[in-house]
Amino acid sequence: MLLEAKKLDKSFNGVYALKGLDLSLKEGEIHGLVGENGAGKSTFIKILGGVYTKNGGELSWNGAPFPADFGPVESRELGINIIFQDHVLIPAFSALENIWLGRPYPRKGGLIQWKEMEKAAQKKGEELGIHLDLKKSIFQMTPAQKKCVEILRAMMSDCKLMILDEPTASLSDKETNLLFSIIRNLKAKGTAVLYVTHRLEEIMALTDRVTVLRNGELVSTCDTASTSQKELVRLMSGNGEADSKHMMPDSTCCSRSAATQSFPALTISHLSSADHIVKDASITVHTGRITGMFGLCGSGRTEFLECIYGIRRISGGTIEISGEKVKKPTPVNSIKKGIAFICEDRRRKAMIPSFTVEENMNLSSIDHYSKKGLFSTTAAVSAAKGMINALKIRCTGTSQPACELSGGNQQKVVFAKALLTSPSIWLCDEPTQAVDVATRQQIHSLLHHQAAENKAVLYVSSDLTELLEVADEIAVMASGKIRKIFPNKNLKPADILACCYEAEREETHENESI
Repeated sequence: MLLEAKKLDKSFNGVYALKGLDLSLKEGEIHGLVGENGAGKSTFIKILGGVYTKNGGELSWNGAPFPADFGPVESRELGINIIFQDHVLIPAFSALENIWLGRPYPRKGGLIQWKEMEKAAQKKGEELGIHLDLKKSIFQMTPAQKKCVEILRAMMSDCKLMILDEPTASLSDKETNLLFSIIRNLKAKGTAVLYVTHRLEEIMALTDRVTVLRNGELVSTCDTASTSQKELVRLMSGNGEADSKHMMPDSTCCSRSAATQSFPALTISHLSSADHIVKDASITVHTGRITGMFGLCGSGRTEFLECIYGIRRISGGTIEISGEKVKKPTPVNSIKKGIAFICEDRRRKAMIPSFTVEENMNLSSIDHYSKKGLFSTTAAVSAAKGMINALKIRCTGTSQPACELSGGNQQKVVFAKALLTSPSIWLCDEPTQAVDVATRQQIHSLLHHQAAENKAVLYVSSDLTELLEVADEIAVMASGKIRKIFPNKNLKPADILACCYEAEREETHENESI
């Protein structure tokens, strides 16, 4: 057995993150690891990476105990490489420079042998089915290409265990299929892969075995072929279906049919961004409805929301909120006008990880707790406690640092921050990215409730199935323009994808003719 964990324990401030965990990995095995947010997946990964020290239990590698002073260096020396959801790359460096980062450069007569380095990287890439322009800077690359750079960097050393944490969170279907091909090549070379994801369909399609964690404890390890998505959900949640303990309070599960008469809340006309990513985009978002937005990678979806909110500079077009024209959108003015923005990158853009849960929740509404220059800590803490209870956030209290929470609970903190501003318009960019099934349902429930209260929701997602479940209509964006808006009635994924690809072809022909 390549890796064995026996009775593994890890606690923080007396609260167990892992308790009595038994888990094993074989050479050349793709092993899935699933569980709700807070189940202990990230804690286990960080112990294997030498970031956390275990409190109890045993870890062995090829039958021998892990080194006593086990840290990140010792982890890499064993052949363990972790590719986290957030890329650990230097944007200004080329792919080649990032691949060789931390490794001794080959030299001859004191000169760095760049051609030799490039040949070595290309050879390894060919073995794995990875084809990259190694001279390209990281900031010019797609999320899938960045993921390939990290995999290639890991495989340049003697990698025996590759750990992938939510690797497809920002990838399109085509890019996901490419990644799967690379992972299968790793398996064929005898490299073990620990695949951590909330996307159960990927677990079923890719893995040999799957381990389910719940509340830091092992629930089950089984052959993937002998289980099902439904069974995995049952094991993760404790009873299969998403029961009341996972859902928002009953009052939030309203039907949108209860909403009053719909009217235009947000009207965008011929909007263009100064960087030319968004080009002449128009849409109207109504109250009492969830308007979905879909587009292929690079379509301009995120940039469109950033223009509306005031993060990205616009060069043309108009934005109207409830019929009132916005002269120059800024985040502060957007909040004042009732817009909440749930951005795609929660860790870097939506929260301050070192701040407490309460401080993060009140970042956008801090002025609510000030009177005559005096800040009321009591009122701020009380508001945060109310959100913790309403959104069922798993934390030790309002003073716990947000960085200690699981990804799903961090996302709930981001939603709490937005709710405390009492928004009337929601801009949501991949709001359920890398969260578990139960949290995903909670977020859907919350937004359905907001729509039922006659709020407007613009919901961007790269998951077509999700959009078809949530949205009243779906707008298709391609090459910075909104091409078509489909009513969500008997709508099929193929209809939306066909519109995307047709729009891309038209744009290509237009550019070629210029």
